[in-house]
Amino acid sequence: MASQLPATLDICRIRGDTFPFTVTISQGGSPVDISGYTIVMTVDPSEEPSDALNNLFSLTGTVTDGPNGQVTFALTAPDADQTPGEYYHDMQFTDLSGNIRTFAKGSYEVIQDITKV
Repeated sequence: MASQLPATLDICRIRGDTFPFTVTISQGGSPVDISGYTIVMTVDPSEEPSDALNNLFSLTGTVTDGPNGQVTFALTAPDADQTPGEYYHDMQFTDLSGNIRTFAKGSYEVIQDITKV
């Protein structure tokens, strides 16, 4: 039986850091061709929110290497300027047929920075 559960991907960021990060989507050790897919990451204070009202932010990723399953997320300054603490995220893609799949989820930790600009 094939697993339909998302992979666990825990993310830790320093408050205020906007550098992009790349995720590779694979299945059974092989990259999934995500060319033309829409990929979204959403961060929320609750692990099981009942709606989107408290979402901290939602990002649409940029497919940087579709055949090799690579998508890059770039945070804006407001997205990165979150109160330090532990939050939760999930990542979903919409394929070319309109099917939606949550492929990753986990904790999203924001650590206090020292440099203030």
